[in-house]
Amino acid sequence: MLDNIQNILMIRRGAIGDIIFTLPSYHLLRANFPNSRITYLVKDSYAQVLKGFPGLDEVLVIKKEELASRSVAKLWKMTAAMLHTVKDHNFQLAVDFVGHGEHAVLLWLSGIEHRWASIKTSKPVRQLFYTHYFIRDLDEVHLIDQHLRLLETGGLTPFPVTNRYVVPEESLEKAKHLFEHWGLSLQKPTLYIQPFTGDGNAGKMWPLERYAAVADYWREQGLQVIFGGGPSERDKLAGVAGRFPVAAGQADLVTSIGLASLSSVVLGGDTGLMHAALATGRRIVMLLGPTNCHRAGPYGHPEWAIKPGKTGIEDISVEQVLEETSAALANPL
Repeated sequence: MLDNIQNILMIRRGAIGDIIFTLPSYHLLRANFPNSRITYLVKDSYAQVLKGFPGLDEVLVIKKEELASRSVAKLWKMTAAMLHTVKDHNFQLAVDFVGHGEHAVLLWLSGIEHRWASIKTSKPVRQLFYTHYFIRDLDEVHLIDQHLRLLETGGLTPFPVTNRYVVPEESLEKAKHLFEHWGLSLQKPTLYIQPFTGDGNAGKMWPLERYAAVADYWREQGLQVIFGGGPSERDKLAGVAGRFPVAAGQADLVTSIGLASLSSVVLGGDTGLMHAALATGRRIVMLLGPTNCHRAGPYGHPEWAIKPGKTGIEDISVEQVLEETSAALANPL
């Protein structure tokens, strides 16, 4: 039934962590269809993270600005253009990892023979537009494994899970140059701290002053420490910028993942860079807020997460984090 698959479309518009959660599924599709062309549809603001999906053939982007438009005319024009593009690519299999209603209709109108979807909750009408679907309502199963179940129940051979993010050589070189620029050595142990989360959810963010206390402690122990973050977070890190190198504003997302991959341990909250760092093979320590650790924590290593107390992430103490980072530094990957 799947012998004629030559062109495959993957869909996950964002965000960074959710895209990283489709990485093992990408590897499984590649293993099952080694000679097929794989294309990924994503929002333009998240497209760069796909540079770490080794061998990905093409990226199609949806402009975030157009998607957020309230103009019916603009949305119709965008949808018509995307439908035309999808039809032109002659996909035989589309795998939608979010299962939005507009995706269901788009794929159905495009005439793609095999239309598979991972759907958050049962949607009887929407499900009719897909030829195969999986309802991802398993709280004790990681989203990565739920995505893989979609592919396996669709008929793919379940090869061993590959969760491998490959930082492009150009980005890795930029990361090495930043190490040099900051006067850091690649041969010395380094702690990379990612203090903010991309969604800005206050319940997921540990107080910055506590991260700074952890950084001060480890610097006194002889470790190199780097603070990460996005360009808009540069000002928030002004208080630590005088004492530690700050990647925010100096490194794009993929270069930041490169910096994390060159470090010994990566410390931070539940955010996309942390999941990407784990997929590069780094040892991480993740501070969780309201996140279900089994469903969206560190894949394959729930023990690498520090879970909050009853009142939230602020219950996590500096002492707890020092203890966990000490264990991580003693057993880096």
